Amino acid sequence: ICPASLRKQWQLELEDKFALPVQVLDQKIISGSNNNLMFNPLADKSITIVSYQFAAKYSANIESVDWDLVVIDEAHKLRNCYRESNRLGQAIKNATANKKKLLLTATPLQNSLLELFGLSTLIDEQIFGDIASFRSQYMSANSNLSALRVRLQPFTKRTLRNQVNEY
Repeated sequence: ICPASLRKQWQLELEDKFALPVQVLDQKIISGSNNNLMFNPLADKSITIVSYQFAAKYSANIESVDWDLVVIDEAHKLRNCYRESNRLGQAIKNATANKKKLLLTATPLQNSLLELFGLSTLIDEQIFGDIASFRSQYMSANSNLSALRVRLQPFTKRTLRNQVNEY
């Protein structure tokens, strides 16, 4: 799942660099099929790439597939998915609930620790409990940021640019 502008890039990279079979699903392809609400992206065992908007629109279909892994690129765009008002983020979160996920972003979180909380809810709604618990533990005057780092360690990987320059 990625921004619509990156679907083709993902397809080309996976095909060219790894020789993996890839299909990009979009509204035009679904509308052209005989049954536009039913699709089986696993029928040909290829990797399926969809946009955020497609994933939200067809969230029930996406939820029904037993994905091996859901990769969400530019995940920082979903940092507010914990908010009920964020319909796109809520739809993607619900569609991928109980699925293994890999969130990718090269954009640092800068505005608030709530962005981190929001992204964590994509992985597991209960990692940090509810928002009030998160705020009291990590955003109060007595917050323990070293404890937050320890809690993040099992499921986050931060790579700095200077660590990958040789590649």
